[in-house]
Amino acid sequence: MARAYVRVCIDPGFEKKIKEDLTQMAEVISAELTAGEQDMIVIVEGESYEKILDFVIKKIRKKAGVKITWTNFVVEMEE
Repeated sequence: MARAYVRVCIDPGFEKKIKEDLTQMAEVISAELTAGEQDMIVIVEGESYEKILDFVIKKIRKKAGVKITWTNFVVEMEE
């Protein structure tokens, strides 16, 4: 299972709607509003990094009010 932190910049007034929409999606583990460089951090899981990218491009980026996203994949290190 692959996992990523997706940082999202949102137009003012869309924060609540986007959070509500995203938290209803099976791929989304959590969606939290934040203060700082981004407006929201979304934890996404998928079968592969490619599936996560597809989800971000087709579902998150296309939402009204989303300005830009940054996807940071979680890297599993072997000991």
